[in-house]
Amino acid sequence: MEFRLDEKDRAILSELRRDGSLSEKKLAQKTGIAMTTVHHRLVRLKREGVITQYTVRLNFAKIGQPITAYVLVKAAPQADQKKLMEYLAKLPNIFEVAMVTGEFDLLCKARVSSMEALNSLIVRHLRKQKAVNETRTMISYETVELSGMG
Repeated sequence: MEFRLDEKDRAILSELRRDGSLSEKKLAQKTGIAMTTVHHRLVRLKREGVITQYTVRLNFAKIGQPITAYVLVKAAPQADQKKLMEYLAKLPNIFEVAMVTGEFDLLCKARVSSMEALNSLIVRHLRKQKAVNETRTMISYETVELSGMG
């Protein structure tokens, strides 16, 4: 069942997407919503599964992973795509795996320290899997991360 967000929910969530560490008091100040209302909304949003966790946004260049690549993976005809997805998600440089429509089956987001590291990830880990039929890699030049509800 779909959970309906109102303007207050959207304002709270928008601020949390910008900075998940905001206190209820700060959220109330930034949104102009009473602190008790913010508290009750957060409790409800968590209970309903809208907010599943709080996390941090890292500057990957500062921690030695300045290259972001998207790798399209075409599974072998008899491959179990779900198992392949789970395997890929466990690789240390893979940050996201999505099952997609189109010519390819999976889309992986990878962050690596160098082109050599990317080559190693693709050649040694992805292409050696019997479940992988083909890969296609795209390197991101620049990314703008959205922090609002958009």
